[in-house]
Amino acid sequence: MEIVLLWFDDLDDALFSTALVWDRLRRLLLQIGLAAAFALAGSELAAIATQWWLAFTAIATASVGAWLLGATLRAVYYRRADGSLTPA
Repeated sequence: MEIVLLWFDDLDDALFSTALVWDRLRRLLLQIGLAAAFALAGSELAAIATQWWLAFTAIATASVGAWLLGATLRAVYYRRADGSLTPA
């Protein structure tokens, strides 16, 4: 029985480590997306390379999608059973 409890403890540690890595990755993707948006807005590439709109759209969508998924998972994780939110 004790070995099962140790496995659950290891699983708990792995899940929290994954959540921490996911939050760091989400923040990094947001910073990259913001820097790319400012660089693109500040350059003439946006006006010249209009055939690249699909690639730019995919990059922006992936960045915002990663942020939205992380924010949603965090909100679900911190929600209590009574509907109130726990402090982060």
